Amino acid sequence: MGTNLIRSILLASASVTVATAVLPTAAYAQDASYQVDIPAQSMGDALRALGRATKQNVVFDGSVVRGKRSVAVRGRMSAGDALQKMLAGSGLVVSRGARGALMVQVGNVSAAPARDEASAGGTNITVAPSVAATEAEPIIVTGSRIAGAAPAAPVIRVTAEEIRRAGQNDLGEVARSLPQNFGGGQNPGIGNSQGAANENVNANGASTFNLRGIGPNATLTLINGNRFAYSSVNSVIDVSAIPIAAVDRVEIVADGASAIYGADAVAGVVNILLKRDYEGVSTSARLGLSTDGGNFQQQYNLLGGSRWSDGGIIAAYDYSHGTAIRAKDRSYASANNPDSTLFPALRRHAMLLSGHQSLGGGVTLAADLIYKRGSMKSATGFTVAQPLRNSGLEARTKFETFGVAPTLSAELSASWKLKAGAFFGTDTTDGISQNFSGGAPSTATARHFFNRNIAVEAGLEGSLFELPAGPARLAFGGGYRTNRFKSEIGTRSFSRSRRNHFAYGELLLPIADPDQDLAFAHRASLTGALRYEDYSDSGDIVTPKLSFVYDPVEQVRLGVSWGKSFKLPTLYQQYSGYVALLVPVGGFGQGFPAGSTVAYALGPNDQLEPERSENWTFSATVKPVPGLEVSASYFRIDYKDRVAPPLASGAGVLNNPIFADLVTFNPAPALLDTIFAGADGGLQNITGSPYDPARVVAFLDARDRNIARQKYRGVDIAVRYDAELGSDRQLSLNAGATWLDSNQQLLPGLPVTDLAGTIFRPPHLRARGGLTLSDKAFSLAAFLNHSASVTDNRRPAAVKLSGSTTLDLTGRLRLGAGTEVALSAQNVFNSKPEPIFTTSAFDAPFDTTNGSAIGRFLSVTVRHDW
Repeated sequence: MGTNLIRSILLASASVTVATAVLPTAAYAQDASYQVDIPAQSMGDALRALGRATKQNVVFDGSVVRGKRSVAVRGRMSAGDALQKMLAGSGLVVSRGARGALMVQVGNVSAAPARDEASAGGTNITVAPSVAATEAEPIIVTGSRIAGAAPAAPVIRVTAEEIRRAGQNDLGEVARSLPQNFGGGQNPGIGNSQGAANENVNANGASTFNLRGIGPNATLTLINGNRFAYSSVNSVIDVSAIPIAAVDRVEIVADGASAIYGADAVAGVVNILLKRDYEGVSTSARLGLSTDGGNFQQQYNLLGGSRWSDGGIIAAYDYSHGTAIRAKDRSYASANNPDSTLFPALRRHAMLLSGHQSLGGGVTLAADLIYKRGSMKSATGFTVAQPLRNSGLEARTKFETFGVAPTLSAELSASWKLKAGAFFGTDTTDGISQNFSGGAPSTATARHFFNRNIAVEAGLEGSLFELPAGPARLAFGGGYRTNRFKSEIGTRSFSRSRRNHFAYGELLLPIADPDQDLAFAHRASLTGALRYEDYSDSGDIVTPKLSFVYDPVEQVRLGVSWGKSFKLPTLYQQYSGYVALLVPVGGFGQGFPAGSTVAYALGPNDQLEPERSENWTFSATVKPVPGLEVSASYFRIDYKDRVAPPLASGAGVLNNPIFADLVTFNPAPALLDTIFAGADGGLQNITGSPYDPARVVAFLDARDRNIARQKYRGVDIAVRYDAELGSDRQLSLNAGATWLDSNQQLLPGLPVTDLAGTIFRPPHLRARGGLTLSDKAFSLAAFLNHSASVTDNRRPAAVKLSGSTTLDLTGRLRLGAGTEVALSAQNVFNSKPEPIFTTSAFDAPFDTTNGSAIGRFLSVTVRHDW
């Protein structure tokens, strides 16, 4: 008792002395703003982090904050504003003292004696209990169901401010800029004949994440922690449907997470978090063009929001239009028809509505709604010399996306929370491909894809029992999802649904806590998760995950995670129908009678099963000095049962024992009749002779199946550094790199082939680094991007394709009250992709998964906050 009283008197005396001696500095600190990025965590750790970030003293009583969680604080703001946001919902409040110090009080009562201090010099901040509490922003943790759980794998965060610094205009550009991401899959810049069938496509101008290059369907993308409608033929959402002005940040955990979220999270999970409490109206207009020609872009957006005492709402609208890039405008596209498009013309309207309302008694209702519609136009010439409408194709596509996700959260007790949510969404793609021959339209093929997703889910999260290091926490719940997909391509059509029930549980056991003051055990925790899913067409699946986080000291975090994940075949991949051919035996094998034929089936297979992976991640994060964070992680993914066609070529297959499981010699006529009857369009006889079952010497089943085994391993490195330079100036450094090695074996006995570092696959190395200098009126950002070379191994004589290094610059100037002008130059030195070997004028002239036809792009943006 006496010791505490003496300590309180000494701290109070020191506070008065400092406030008197450095009054000008303290007064300046009231108004000074700082770039703050402090995630949700234990309140004590958060207050210490705030002290380091603002270089001010943060004084608090450890017993008072024990067991409390902070609210995440991100953005540029004063220390007082940051503290108020951090304390929201904690039962702690802050006020300003007579000499400008930030003090926390209990209602009208004077602040309680301070007992702990996170020193940085300057203003004193005292934290004490309070009966007053404000509504807390929900803590959304990417990679865990437990609020405040420390991640074992580093969380990659891209904030709205960083997106603006980079001059990026939609989330597709954000995705393609990340070293961990691959530009293949579904993206608007993908050209014709880029890899295996349906592997890299541009079905409707959508943009997707594709972590590690495993495929867009192996990366789960969420909006505010919720799934949304799938797009086109893939099990992914179109991130370009989200107005960029409404995005608060994007969080990526590049680690398997099926035990937490279910299917598709093999490579990791991307969580797009929206602005929650925006007040006012903001408008912006952007014009830009590629200096080599084409791609004239217009973009206009409107963001409005309002907040009241127990709720808030934001609404956003974004319109963008970009003209096509044609082959005649690019020097490396001489092998294409001059009027062929290398990048399509796109027009898009995107709208978003997000709101939350407290209903009293700890119950909050929230909802997110998105809507997008637009169109895409492209053209391809079949020859170089003839006009495109003499021999070519024009494609027009319209698309529309709608989704709404309501959630209800309730504080059931001091330590338990309920969250229930639902989702309904649709995505429609309609297109027509018009062929031209001899200067006139010939055949036309219509395309229609429709997705409908419905989901309901509920879960509980809270404390089970107390351990010496804090409460053991449990999250558990379950739900139901259904996905309906309809496809119509010409005369071919099908419609299928997939339903699944699921249940999950996640347990967090704290082992060490900062309040225990243990040597070389600042913090440690063990987390285990288990998820059960029952699918209507794939049966039961159980996926586990374990992770361990250990902070020997406050500045160092070590993590390890192990888990199993899975991905289901897409409904299009599984049910769109196979093709049955009758072909001469020819090169398929030797030693057969003259006139022999082979029945050959290839394409989708309704007997496909889930793809499965085992993931390991080892990580280390170090914060050696204030403002500096360095992280590195090693990842390994063993991905088996991947869906793939079993044959790269049919040459010699009938005489090769490796393919024995694919071949049925002397098939019975009944088997052949069954195969032909189930094929899309029946038997396609290309032998030139009538079908005779007696001449069929073999049935070759080359339909897709769960055969391939792929292995991925690599290293991610990231560096972040923020430094205050005085006079409200700040220097920020953000750099990251990914080294990737991956390979594939189709069947046992076949050779292992490289994936990473080959054409239409990710390079071994991708890196991006940015440096930003800013103050209240001006900022200048420079980003350097590097993508290593890849090898074109499609022919016996492999060819090395050069990598690329590009420089991006963005300058922003604030004019008067609320007006900002930004000038951006992407790819300043106009780096161009290297031409590749093509078999016809139809093929894209370069590797569009690793390069872009956009070239140097200049833009100007004017923004005004009303």
